[in-house]
Amino acid sequence: MSTVTNTARPQRAGKPKRSRTRPLVITLVVLLALLVGADFGAAAIAEYQVSKRAKSAFNLADDPAVTINGFPFLTQAIGGDYSHITVDAKGVPIKDILKDVEIHADLRDVTAPLSDLLAGKTDSIVVKEMEAQVRVKEADFNRALKANNQRVQTGDITNVTIAPASKQRVNSTTNTDEDWTDADEKAEQEALKAEAETESTTTGVRLGATVDIAGRKIDLAVYALVNLVNNKIELAAKRIEIGGSAGSTPLAPILQNQLLSKFSPTLDPGKLPVAITPTAVLVEPGSISLKGKAQNVKLNSVSG
Repeated sequence: MSTVTNTARPQRAGKPKRSRTRPLVITLVVLLALLVGADFGAAAIAEYQVSKRAKSAFNLADDPAVTINGFPFLTQAIGGDYSHITVDAKGVPIKDILKDVEIHADLRDVTAPLSDLLAGKTDSIVVKEMEAQVRVKEADFNRALKANNQRVQTGDITNVTIAPASKQRVNSTTNTDEDWTDADEKAEQEALKAEAETESTTTGVRLGATVDIAGRKIDLAVYALVNLVNNKIELAAKRIEIGGSAGSTPLAPILQNQLLSKFSPTLDPGKLPVAITPTAVLVEPGSISLKGKAQNVKLNSVSG
């Protein structure tokens, strides 16, 4: 009996076929990275040009920070229309008292051809709607209080803090901090929310301060109305309490009358751009602001 031997060689496993989609994916990723890089690069150039124009428009010493919102930038740039551009400047000195003013501006529906921006031509920038805010912070407000001080020494008012307060709370003559309840706090927050949604030329503020009275340092809580008058911020202090938080009590009438005027300064944050009309005052934790709006503004025609 014979044995048949299978001489056929075993087939080698073939090499795995390389996916045709992998090079395509890599190409797309590289292309996308290049496009994103070009997008950010073009945006940076445009932001720089807008910053130079805004510096002149707002009479600033340094170039402000400019952000062109929305991505991709090139989609907006091709059409020359930008939905929202923000401008921020910090540490702006105004006159002799205000040393550290902040300016924030929202520019909406801005028309600015990309070719002009890249060429450094900014005369064609048109803003359909502009809203600007000039913010005075606590340190500057403390200096304003000292400048307003007529009878006590300038160093006698320190540790000034700024916080929102509803107009109802400011005008209250019966409910001191000591009597404040959880229900009062809830009502206060609701009132603040309602007032914030309807910005006006009058709002409330609660000032904290330490005052030297007859050699004794006393913590005070001052409730005042903040008013927009002749494009300036005017404070009218209504009442003063001792303590500032827990255990506060009304200040004696004689001292109250003496100190109310000390906490009623006028803040002149300088001119907003001439196209801006001041419309409201705003109190936020740590600052008091003047706000204004304008429409159909050409930045090349704006000056402080």
